[in-house]
Amino acid sequence: MRTGTQRGTTETRSGSGPETAGGPAGIAPAAWLTALTAVVALTMLALGCSSRSGAGGGGNADAGATAAAGGGAAHVYELRGGRWLTDDGSRFVDRTVWVADSVFRLTRPAHIDSVVDLAGGYVVPPYGESHNHWLERTLVPTYVERYLLDGVFYVRDLSNSPLIRPAVDSLVNRPTSVDFIAAGPGFTGPGGHPLEVIDQLAAIGAIAKPTTRDEQEQYVFVVRNAADIARVWPKLMADHPDLVKVFLCYSEQYARRRDDDRYGARRGIDPTLVAGIVQRAHAAGLHVSAHIETAADFHNALLAGVDDIAHLPLYLDSAGAATFRIDPADARLAASRHVPVSTTINQTAQQGPDDTTRARRSARDVVRSNLRLLRDAGVELLVGSDQFRHSSADEARALAATGVFTPAALLHMWSQTTPQFIFPHRQIGRLADGAEASLLVLTGDPTQDFANTERIRLRMKQGVWLTPRPTGGVFPPLPGS
Repeated sequence: MRTGTQRGTTETRSGSGPETAGGPAGIAPAAWLTALTAVVALTMLALGCSSRSGAGGGGNADAGATAAAGGGAAHVYELRGGRWLTDDGSRFVDRTVWVADSVFRLTRPAHIDSVVDLAGGYVVPPYGESHNHWLERTLVPTYVERYLLDGVFYVRDLSNSPLIRPAVDSLVNRPTSVDFIAAGPGFTGPGGHPLEVIDQLAAIGAIAKPTTRDEQEQYVFVVRNAADIARVWPKLMADHPDLVKVFLCYSEQYARRRDDDRYGARRGIDPTLVAGIVQRAHAAGLHVSAHIETAADFHNALLAGVDDIAHLPLYLDSAGAATFRIDPADARLAASRHVPVSTTINQTAQQGPDDTTRARRSARDVVRSNLRLLRDAGVELLVGSDQFRHSSADEARALAATGVFTPAALLHMWSQTTPQFIFPHRQIGRLADGAEASLLVLTGDPTQDFANTERIRLRMKQGVWLTPRPTGGVFPPLPGS
């Protein structure tokens, strides 16, 4: 992550739809009152799983979105009048679906508590975020509300800290919040990324500036050799990360850049050390994700055996376009090894089409070329933003603007492929019988106009209606902004 722009203090997501005081946003008052009269003192049911199990967990009942009355997991709903996305994402079908015991049912249960008319809305699975970082301990409730407002229920944090993770864990992995997994401190080389991010976080008061090696290793491990890795590995494992992160940055020039501070944070781990980290992680049953910045980093990550790649190459004009164009052989290798790639194009592609400078045009050309190459090779693409104080909604919008994907294909990536990758052992990203009863109801067909993915009328998670507060997802201004 390289910190950048943030949401302003008054901005809210356009098209999210109004939130009504009497019930879920978008349900007609009469319909909601009908549903409400069928509810007799139902309360939220807490899930009994560990907060790091990937299947939900307990915690502070005041965190996350408000659950609408009658939204407890034991409540049985009949959802009629909706258009439901098929599993292959190709079309919507009119059907009635029931929710019982927090899952979808396609046959009518013997008992129904409430009937909710979806009024012709388009029903899709909630979205995923494959790459971000929640590193502001006191603002976790704001992150939760921001993501729920954007319809993003499944989050993978690709390098957190044991000093921050407990604050996050206390507020996530429950029906009224997002589901969340995270890597612990990642592995980099001397002077390498993300050491500069630690300084930036300290500058805005999000963390205390580390002054010792032990304090620094709460955020990142700087390693030069296998002995360094062996020293810090028990420290990493003691905090029970969900996965492991390595930082490859211009690894083809590792020896040249390692001790030369003129390169700033455009440095990372020695690529010859990554295979050993992968071996240790796999022995511990953990997945390894690789930050990369160049096409050579992409290649070296694959050779080391990582499980996913956390970025497309991050274009830097001074290095030349060829530095960032993925080799077709590497695209085929990623596909054959089933190594998915998080897109994170927003930093490169966020300029509008009226920006005609040569550097921006070149950057967009490289992004589009790499996306097409990976798509055509059969590489699984994940929607991940790596954008400070933003959700993957911004990344999805940037991907749509490239014109590389049809709206239906991009919706499938965001609402099915990405959530299922983050939580592979759960029945999510589907609206099928027995799948978790989590959904978004949109006002228009997103396979015809992708902007409809932002026009969210209703949100349900694990059988609970959610009503996140629009003002709850607004971040305070950064110091000095």
